[in-house]
Amino acid sequence: MILGLAIFSFACQSKKAENKEATLPLGVSKVVVKETFNAGGYTYINGSNDLWLAVGQRPIEVGKSYYYKGALEMRNFHSKELNRDFPLIYFLNTISDTPIENKMPMQASGMKKQTAKKIEVSIEKTEGNPNIATIFSEKEKFSGKQVSIKGKVAKFNQNIMGKNWIHIQDGSDFEGDFDLTITSVATVAVGQIIEVTGIIALNKDFGAGYSYNVIMEDATIQNINNK
Repeated sequence: MILGLAIFSFACQSKKAENKEATLPLGVSKVVVKETFNAGGYTYINGSNDLWLAVGQRPIEVGKSYYYKGALEMRNFHSKELNRDFPLIYFLNTISDTPIENKMPMQASGMKKQTAKKIEVSIEKTEGNPNIATIFSEKEKFSGKQVSIKGKVAKFNQNIMGKNWIHIQDGSDFEGDFDLTITSVATVAVGQIIEVTGIIALNKDFGAGYSYNVIMEDATIQNINNK
């Protein structure tokens, strides 16, 4: 009798565990890792049905289950570091070994608040061109227009979604916005003073955590100063 109750209790607990595993939070997906390797600051993950994922480099174990949401789909993606083409790959903002809980919805704009670290810099703007504070304060005026600006490189990420991502600051600030994100094919280094020209776009959401109220796209660099 006691043995029967113990078996029944164990079966109930197992059933609860199965139901918990089957009922993932809305929008959350699971992957069981078959293969993984690092390249170019990313960890690549291969799951069942030849599913490929990429996330910022971190420890991932083969055979273990992981959970993710908010993936950015990229088709015919070429990795320069691997010299390899992926017909389909999903870039992730984060991945977890436990199911990711859904959080409160973001504000209606869908844009994230500035989280960049402010650096010590004071750059005089080029005559006739705006500084970063002006771009943010008059963003509707600059939307869709070509703009030139000078700033110090605070952060540089290479080959994300086929673009290089540059963050510049010039010491100006408008209501906490002091860091301008720029996409380009150019390569720069943190600490360089650069002059760039590109098109200002508003409320751009690339998925996978890449959301911007204001961004300069497809910029070219006119001048680089290593000081």
